[in-house]
Amino acid sequence: MAEADAELLNVYDAAGNVVGQRPRADAKRSGLAVGAVNALVRNGAGFVLLQRRPHDKENGGLWDKTVGGHVSAGEAFDQTVVREAGEELFDDAGSPRVVLAADTGDFARRLAAGEHRAGVVLVRAGFHLNLRDVRRAPGGGLRNVTYHVASYLGRTELTAAAFRPQPSEIDELRFFAAAAVDAMLLAGELAPNMAFLWLARGHELLS
Repeated sequence: MAEADAELLNVYDAAGNVVGQRPRADAKRSGLAVGAVNALVRNGAGFVLLQRRPHDKENGGLWDKTVGGHVSAGEAFDQTVVREAGEELFDDAGSPRVVLAADTGDFARRLAAGEHRAGVVLVRAGFHLNLRDVRRAPGGGLRNVTYHVASYLGRTELTAAAFRPQPSEIDELRFFAAAAVDAMLLAGELAPNMAFLWLARGHELLS
C-alpha cells in the first residue's frame, strides 16, 4: 500500500487543467481533483463484467466496475484506461488485447471486424468534472475524494476464465446479468462509484 501511495498522480483545478503532480495519498487529501478512468464491459449476451475488490483495498469486498484507475503523472485519460485495462484484466500494462477505439464509428467498425472476440474493445462514453466520491477505506471508515472521471464502455467475447486478473487489485472477475447488477446495487454490494457509473451509463452499455 505504501508503494501505491507514493505513485505520482496528476492533480487538476476545477476546470480540468493539470496544475501539478503529487504522490497518490497527498493528491487525494489535497482538495484538488484527481483524474480517474472507469470502464464497463459487456459481452454479446448482455452480461456485464465486474471485478471484486480485495479486502485490503478501498471498497474492499465490494463489486466494482470492469476497470478503474488513477491518471498517473504525465498521462492522458485515454492512455490511463488502456494501461489500467491491460494491468487489471491481463496482468500486462501493454497488452495488445486491449484496444481503444477513436470514436463510436471506429468502435462499430472494430466490432464488425470481430476484434472483441480476442480481447476487449473500448470507446470513451463521457467525461465528468468534480465528482465527489465516497469510498470505504481499508480497515473501516470512509474517504472523500474529488475526481475528474473519464468513462468508457466496451465489448468482449472472452469468457471470465480467459482473463488473467491482476492479483494485487482484483479478487475475482465475473459476468453478471443486468438484473443481478440492479439487485446488487439495492443490496449495497456495489462500490459507490460503480453504482454511479451503472446508473449513468448502464442503459447505454446495454443498448
